[in-house]
Amino acid sequence: MKHIKNLVTKGLSGRIQELVFRHNHGRTYVISSPSPSTVPASEEQLQIRYTFKDAVRYAKAILIDPIVKAAYKAKANPWQSAFNLAIADFFKPPTIGTIDASAYTAQAGSFISAQVTDDFQVASVEVRIEKANGQLIEAGAATLMEDGLHYRYTTTATVTNITGNKITFIAIDLPGHLVTQQITL
Repeated sequence: MKHIKNLVTKGLSGRIQELVFRHNHGRTYVISSPSPSTVPASEEQLQIRYTFKDAVRYAKAILIDPIVKAAYKAKANPWQSAFNLAIADFFKPPTIGTIDASAYTAQAGSFISAQVTDDFQVASVEVRIEKANGQLIEAGAATLMEDGLHYRYTTTATVTNITGNKITFIAIDLPGHLVTQQITL
């Protein structure tokens, strides 16, 4: 796209008849006005619109905090605003990789870990250990390891029988998406 410095349209934004002026990173772009669709929206399209409205509300609310806004801006690409990244973050839940229980000895002080990532930031990771019948043995927060990818939980309870016990990692990101991953011993 050819770029011409034009003092008349510099910083102009909005619509004038069939022309739409957009301002992005110090440049003004002119495009033709889109035609409205005559086809009614499907249920899936309506759901996406509602979700997008929730994403916009989230971005507006979270970016009031200057520290959070600065963190989003620092992670954004040069062409991306903190607002755009916050919206994108709303649509992507965290991911939990394979749970590593190889160092779990059923004794207090043993370790369980898993890789937990998010496109922006993992807010918290909790680990639950339950008996086969669902009775809670222990639960607590996992801590981020030095590699910046894995979270480790140090057990506090000694268990006599681990057969059939379940270990669950629960990850929550900044928008509040909750993701779980579970293994059975």
